[in-house]
Amino acid sequence: MKKFLATMMGACMLAACCSMAACNNGGGNEPEKEKEPATPNVVDDSLQKDRGSIDFIFNDLYNNKAILDEANGFTESGSVTGARFFLNGNYVDKISEVGSRQDVKAELYNGKAARIVNVSAGMSFTIPTTESIKADYTIAKYRTQYEFGDSILTFSANGNNPYTSLPNAWYIYVNEWAVRHLINPAYYENNGLTLLNDYKFEVTPVDPAKGTSDGERAYPTVKNGDLETRPGYEIYRFDIQIDDVENGEVERPFYNIGLIHEVNDVKNFGLFVMKSKSNKADVMDKIVMSYKKLTPKGVSRNYFENKDPVQEPKWNEETKAFFNQFMTQTTKSWGVFSYSMPGDDDRYTYREGSDEPELVQGSLDPTNYNYIQHLNWSKDIKKFIEETAWGGKKYDVYMTYTHLGSGAIKEDPKCLHYADGYDDSRHHFPLEMAKELAGGNGVNGKPVLEFTYQYTTNNNLVDQEITPMFDIMRGKYDKYFERLARDIKAYAKPVMFRLNNEMNTDWTSYSGIMNLLDPDIFTMTWQRLYNIFLEQGCDNVIWVWNPIADSCPYSGWGEDLCYFPGFDYVQLLGGTNYEANNDRDKFETFKQRYESLYNKNKAYFEKWGMIIGEFACGSGGNASGALGRNRDLQAEWVKGMFDELNAENPAPYAQQIKGLIWFNCNDYSGSQITNRYKFADIEGGTGYNKGETYTDLEPTWQAFQKGFADAAKKS
Repeated sequence: MKKFLATMMGACMLAACCSMAACNNGGGNEPEKEKEPATPNVVDDSLQKDRGSIDFIFNDLYNNKAILDEANGFTESGSVTGARFFLNGNYVDKISEVGSRQDVKAELYNGKAARIVNVSAGMSFTIPTTESIKADYTIAKYRTQYEFGDSILTFSANGNNPYTSLPNAWYIYVNEWAVRHLINPAYYENNGLTLLNDYKFEVTPVDPAKGTSDGERAYPTVKNGDLETRPGYEIYRFDIQIDDVENGEVERPFYNIGLIHEVNDVKNFGLFVMKSKSNKADVMDKIVMSYKKLTPKGVSRNYFENKDPVQEPKWNEETKAFFNQFMTQTTKSWGVFSYSMPGDDDRYTYREGSDEPELVQGSLDPTNYNYIQHLNWSKDIKKFIEETAWGGKKYDVYMTYTHLGSGAIKEDPKCLHYADGYDDSRHHFPLEMAKELAGGNGVNGKPVLEFTYQYTTNNNLVDQEITPMFDIMRGKYDKYFERLARDIKAYAKPVMFRLNNEMNTDWTSYSGIMNLLDPDIFTMTWQRLYNIFLEQGCDNVIWVWNPIADSCPYSGWGEDLCYFPGFDYVQLLGGTNYEANNDRDKFETFKQRYESLYNKNKAYFEKWGMIIGEFACGSGGNASGALGRNRDLQAEWVKGMFDELNAENPAPYAQQIKGLIWFNCNDYSGSQITNRYKFADIEGGTGYNKGETYTDLEPTWQAFQKGFADAAKKS
């Protein structure tokens, strides 16, 4: 393949608001009435020989000979020696028409390769292999997977560019939500990866002053991929090796990635991500060269089985009892997140009365000033919310966050996963503080702990091009995880373990866009930690899978189900859906936000219980107007929420919700509040934001108090 061209474009547009609707990859609109085609016989995955069906796919379905691929031997219908026809979830023996309510995929074989025709998504390509191919259409609305030899190929048809009305729409999209990290040399250097291609993109580096997660983002930009190899198409190709892999920790350490679109189409593109045991660059080149955009016919669907949640067989009796209670309760469990419990190892901090930082004993030591400070802040704000803002309502759930290591970067010798050897004393579960602030089991009157754990060394290092995920795959965190598991077991009470929330985004270190465009890396590392917990005898953890409501990036491969680690690894559904409430014209009620989330999930998780791991309605940030300007709508939102939850016959979405955690923190850009979610603090403020006051939100407090009182009457 010719060396890929790379020319730089100007600075790309800033990130769009992530409240935009999630993608929906599929065919056209369904007519109200249409006669269903006859259903063929369901068969196994053996090759079919029905010549009429092969002729229909090859010659009649598309009249522009779009199925042809002469380079791989698909020259005419007669060159196809066998086929598989996938129809609405099953392989069938024959096919002769495609209805608008049908999901159709065809696999055509000639003994040397397989021509994949994704009729519903409107794209086709060839896999050049003589080995048998096992297709996975479980979440075919978002992606399909094909396993052959030592490779797994993921294909995603994408068509949700939110920038189509803007100049340079394609380049804004592809830089922000596709190749953003793959074109940056720092990404490879920081994460132990090697780019095997013999070309380099010209990149405009991130401005260090702006490229932070907390402030205005700046992105690397590159205008063109390969515009020469295929006239009329633009191609981005990456061949990547995960380095320092020993003893098979990473089963398939070679990644071959191809992204292709028609030059005049700023919306639709095909994404190929293939992981293998050896470099298959030549195979990926042929796959990308064989790609063709077709007219979509029918509708893409998922075939994700709607299973009931299953208890972990190794749970202790106390955890089983709490889980059963939580899943069947008609009342709601409430909590608030205000401060994380300290979770760092030895680090620089301030002693009381000192103006200079110094390395002190670990922050989990109860004599450490940082520990005492966080404990006091947590107690103060909890007491204030319970007694004043909520009028006597106690926390049912206590939520905290923590993450890997000390938040250090690669060069910091204290960063655990880069240190020589392993110090077993460097752990980060706040065992004693968790016992003091939580310690509940559902019946002893104390809050149950929800422990949000994140695979990041500093929430977050995305703009610094750092992700710990590859080191986790290499096994460098295994000892660390073992200590974490033993500490949580020592806590003894049930723990709702919310691992890597909001993974279906672009702002977390464990997201797909940060990890070779492959959500499977997320599921593999989830399963790794789960198995370590079991090996360590940790028998009190209920695993919570918590995507955000609206997936971002806007693409099929980034949708939430791509990150589901499997029914054997999850017991509870998490939910996150905020109402920022900065624009009164775009205001959405609790019902609108959470009923839409329920409708998105019900085909897959209808019988599951949900804990809203974090949520809030803002009152108006000063980054876009006067601070607290929409406080009346916030109070109205809370009132409407309780109207739904306390209804005599709650809607199905409200019944599914078992617990809710208000996010009592603000989003900031510099010193300005972008989203004012915080609803309560003691006079003068606690923690990091001294001087803030929220007494103007008393109507919101009153809405909470009335809602809790009505719930008590109902129960």
